[in-house]
Amino acid sequence: MYTSPIRLIAVDLDGTVLNDRKQLTPRTAAALTEAAARGVEIVPATGRTAAGLPAELLALPGVHYAITSNGARMMDLASGRAVRELYLARETALAAFDILARYDCVTDLFQDGKGYTTEANRAASYRFVPDNLRDYVLNTRTVLPDLRAFIASQERGIEKLTIFFLDEDERRRAWAEVAALGVDVVSSLPLNMEINAAGVDKGAGLLALAEQLNLPASALMACGDGGNDTAMVKAAGLGVAMANAFPEVKAAAHYITASNNEDGVARAVETFVLGKEAL
Repeated sequence: MYTSPIRLIAVDLDGTVLNDRKQLTPRTAAALTEAAARGVEIVPATGRTAAGLPAELLALPGVHYAITSNGARMMDLASGRAVRELYLARETALAAFDILARYDCVTDLFQDGKGYTTEANRAASYRFVPDNLRDYVLNTRTVLPDLRAFIASQERGIEKLTIFFLDEDERRRAWAEVAALGVDVVSSLPLNMEINAAGVDKGAGLLALAEQLNLPASALMACGDGGNDTAMVKAAGLGVAMANAFPEVKAAAHYITASNNEDGVARAVETFVLGKEAL
């Protein structure tokens, strides 16, 4: 009988386990369900907030934890409780926000599992946010009158800042300025930038969860496509990059599967966890 050493599968959402229509396909759902039936933990690992986790993924068996906001929060989904929180210090978040205010971009923030924006940012999202992500952004943001004032009121700091640009040169220059603050800066898609506290990434979140579950790195499989997945793909015993992944993710991976529109996660799970010949 085929026996897989993999006991936990961490999956990024957009561009990875979801296709470009933001759907979990039947083949991918079936592969993850069969893996869960064999005792494998299925862990969404995303730059999204907890509120942005898709219901069809949460409904799968074996989904008990989630790594959200690039590792800033680790959620126990049964209780809805955050079991790990690593927030961006208030003064650092304000400094980053002020830098970004000088650039042509839209800056939203995540806090305690929710996304926040302004009316002006909602209107601008039709220019700044990619078409296939716009509905998610518009449906998962609470409107505030003043994001800077909100940051200033948060003594614990901020979960994450998330930014969209129109121009790559603008993003490059803003990235350099913000990175000089000593924060972690990553991108999950072109013309996007995401800011977390130093040392916060999906890889660190994955290893923290593995320690809690008494699992070695060799028992971990991680699938991703964006720059914010690189650390997670490196940390796992089996790092899987999608065919549509950023070059740095592919370079970090042990295996490159098909794209997110070709059931790439399902194919990798079938091969390495279920012992099937992926077709």
